Amino acid sequence: MGWEELNVLPVPKTKTPRSIESDLRRVSLADDCEVDESIVGAWILERMENKLADHQYGALKRRSTTHALVDMVHHWSKAIDKGQSVHAVFIDFAKAFDHVDHSD
Repeated sequence: MGWEELNVLPVPKTKTPRSIESDLRRVSLADDCEVDESIVGAWILERMENKLADHQYGALKRRSTTHALVDMVHHWSKAIDKGQSVHAVFIDFAKAFDHVDHSD
């Protein structure tokens, strides 16, 4: 940002802030009302979390790729124990965005 005038708002990091230095986050709102996307993301997740599938692991607190892998292996093991077959396809999308034509 250049030499614009901004409105700076203190947003609490904790439910009951005790320290101005460590418990408040400064959010700058420009004239076009830019909002910190982490605040919006947290707001959306808070309202959607109980509506997400139990097997949703991305972008959620206390869930990781390790949890996803453990869940996947668990389901595979259950299928094999029942005499069922397991099929999996893994695709590496590394830098996939860089290979898309963005000229349109």
